Amino acid sequence: MPSAGAPAVFRALGSLLTVIASGAVVVIASARQPPSADGAPAATTPAPTATTAVAAATSTPAPPPPASDVGTDAASAKASCTIPDRGAGPYDKWQSLSIGKVLRPSQPPRDTYDVLLHFHGAEAIRKVVAPMGFDNLVIIALDAGEGSSQYSKAFYAGAPLEGLLEEAGQPLRPAHLRHLIVSSWSAGYGAVRQLLQFDPRAPDAVILLDSAHASYADDGITVAAEGYAPFLAYARRAQAGEVSMVMTHSDIRPPGYASTTEVATALLAEVGGQRSFAGMARHYGVEAKSHYHQGRLIVRGYSGTGKPAHCAHLRMLADILRDDVLPILSQTDAPSTTAP
Repeated sequence: MPSAGAPAVFRALGSLLTVIASGAVVVIASARQPPSADGAPAATTPAPTATTAVAAATSTPAPPPPASDVGTDAASAKASCTIPDRGAGPYDKWQSLSIGKVLRPSQPPRDTYDVLLHFHGAEAIRKVVAPMGFDNLVIIALDAGEGSSQYSKAFYAGAPLEGLLEEAGQPLRPAHLRHLIVSSWSAGYGAVRQLLQFDPRAPDAVILLDSAHASYADDGITVAAEGYAPFLAYARRAQAGEVSMVMTHSDIRPPGYASTTEVATALLAEVGGQRSFAGMARHYGVEAKSHYHQGRLIVRGYSGTGKPAHCAHLRMLADILRDDVLPILSQTDAPSTTAP
């Protein structure tokens, strides 16, 4: 038989269940919004057109990273891919910088050198690129943490670039910087986007390894133009042969924000590019599905929806440098506009 205090207990329990249910509704409703830079739901403001977004990309620096700065990569926020370690090739050990770290050639360059500035996956890049022994290539790498917002904050308005290049290049004098190549994997695109928005003339080449996301517009389908506007502006220059740009994308579909495939598709639509079938040849465990090449703009699509597929793009960097970027840069005379 229930005690006299039982009804009060039941009423309290009912109130608790009501609170929990209300909280669940809030959580579910919030989950439907694309994440912002700090993980909060994105503001529901009208999405600008790609044209106005590109114009804004070259304007005066404004507030910190926008809502289209997706917080976490779907497949792997941590650069923990399993890549065989073949040593450091012709490089010394990592040396710490005020931001990031650097691998300098054991034999200092005599006149000029190129810099590969990579965001997200320092050790992986050392394992992939260093053993190749590219001539006079200095490798700078930065791991800012999980989520593209960390990279956007670390490189907000491209502010650290000049000092970083100066610090990395100082021991190599009198040799000077010739070409700057900027690359990213996964969440590292947050830094690349900041750099391209506020210092678009600095890089001679940009490589995005399954590494360009954006939020959706209010319809939840269209890629928000402001999220990829700096990449689009640079892609137009690459298409015209002024700079080099290589984008790779996978079949990974992240929850709540645009995939690298969707961003690449939106970008190609803006530049009038159409992909061609790539033959499905296997490459580092994934299949080559599509290809676009016009001028010095290259966009490649690959199969794969899990972490191994995502990591495969990291392993492509050395091949991209060897086949698509360094040979073209070696034929150009103009050095990078950002010199130590």
